[in-house]
Amino acid sequence: MKFWRRLRWQLTVSHLLATAFTLVSMIAAIVVLAGAALATQSNETRQPSSDARSVAAAISGLVEARADSSELDPVLHGMADGNLRLTVGLGPTGRGLPFQFGLTDVAYIVLLDPNGAVIASSDPAGASFSPPERGEWSSVVGSRAGGGTTLVRTGSGPAAFGAAPINGQDGAQLATVVLAVTSLPPPSGGFDVLRVLAIFGFASAAALIAASLFAFVSSSAVAILLTRRLVKRIERLGSAAQRFAHGDLALVEAGPDDELGRLARQFNSMAAELERTLGELRAERDRVTGLLDDRRQLVASASHELRTPVATVRGYLESALARPEELPTGLRGDLQTMEGELTRLQQLIEDLFALSQAAVGKLSLRMEPVDGASVVQQLVETAAPLAWRQRRVQLIADSPGDAPAVLADRQRLEQIVSNLLGNAIRHTPPGGLVAASVRGGADCVNLEVRDTGEGIRAEDLPHVFERFFRGQSENGRGGAGLGLALVKELVEAMGGSVEASSTPGEGSVFTVRLSAAGVRDGAPV
Repeated sequence: MKFWRRLRWQLTVSHLLATAFTLVSMIAAIVVLAGAALATQSNETRQPSSDARSVAAAISGLVEARADSSELDPVLHGMADGNLRLTVGLGPTGRGLPFQFGLTDVAYIVLLDPNGAVIASSDPAGASFSPPERGEWSSVVGSRAGGGTTLVRTGSGPAAFGAAPINGQDGAQLATVVLAVTSLPPPSGGFDVLRVLAIFGFASAAALIAASLFAFVSSSAVAILLTRRLVKRIERLGSAAQRFAHGDLALVEAGPDDELGRLARQFNSMAAELERTLGELRAERDRVTGLLDDRRQLVASASHELRTPVATVRGYLESALARPEELPTGLRGDLQTMEGELTRLQQLIEDLFALSQAAVGKLSLRMEPVDGASVVQQLVETAAPLAWRQRRVQLIADSPGDAPAVLADRQRLEQIVSNLLGNAIRHTPPGGLVAASVRGGADCVNLEVRDTGEGIRAEDLPHVFERFFRGQSENGRGGAGLGLALVKELVEAMGGSVEASSTPGEGSVFTVRLSAAGVRDGAPV
């Protein structure tokens, strides 16, 4: 764990510094909020004229809606008792720091129309309220448009009056609020603590903004300084890993002997070991490739050399079987058996030779338009008598006369059809049916060979085109595993595809798709 300790501390310090600046900013915010709250409680804001303005702002909506005395009296009464709290601190645009407070020391609140008549009041008498000092209201109502004057009284009754107008949206004066208080707060001394706190609140707000900017800039600078060098070294390791993915095993600069330096050295050690292992694998690959090439050449040469003696022996057997009167009794049957096995051997050698040619890239193809239907018909007519005589399997050709020509090598196409027919006959029990057909499509020709044989197991189906694969057969007549592999090699060499489908117990279908004559790679030529 010591390996990563320094890295962890470097990353942790940057987070601790950012957290510390955040805490300082929160403390400054608290001071600002407290100062603003205390500032709203200053003597100036609690004068009768200020309270009258607050009441005017609160009931202006009711006045504009032309509420009557029955609706305004309870509101004014609740404000005078302090039960209804007023919200102050909002500017004309609705912005600012809102603060709610209740009125205190209120004697009464009166709402006057522009002519000076009482509309509503906080007194139980409502619009009929007419105190002895009513004549003095005019001194605080003033010019109607301004208001905001405070009158301090010395006689009996309220200690002071304050007034504030209520204007409509068009600027016309709708009414005037007159608010009377029973007592005034004592005048402030030379040193006003609340005013100082208010100033301190505004100063704290400025300090909060400055501290926030400083916290953002300084924490960003600290993070950049601590992580810049670290990130660059990590980026170098990341780039080296990306090069590794593309096969470039160049070493990466290790740098200082710290955690990342040790990681880089381990990275370089891994690269050197990987380079050594890859070198050994390349040498082994080259050796195995050489052995495989030698084996392919040997198989190709051996199969080529075997073709001549096998053909010669088969010719002598056919000649002998053509003169039955010269053969001893019982020898004809043995020679016929030998001829059948020799035919199988010859077919195996031909398949092996073709596969070996394809493996070494020497398979020659002569691509030309070929009548696939005639090829199928010819091979079916040739193989049908032998299939019936040896296996009691009926072989038929089912191709329409208008099937399009196929672009293929005729000799290789005959080899493909012959192998598919032989495979179907071998795996179809006596009394079964094998059908070969050619169908034309939009840009390809489909050659199908169907049988009613034993079918192929689901687990064997994906492997039927692999070399030397021999699935389980109920009749015990499995081939050498080359016929279908050769079909796949030849079809793909001619630009086509082959697939197999089967239902065990019902039969199999092998489908070869080749380009139609005049079409190559899916496009007309």
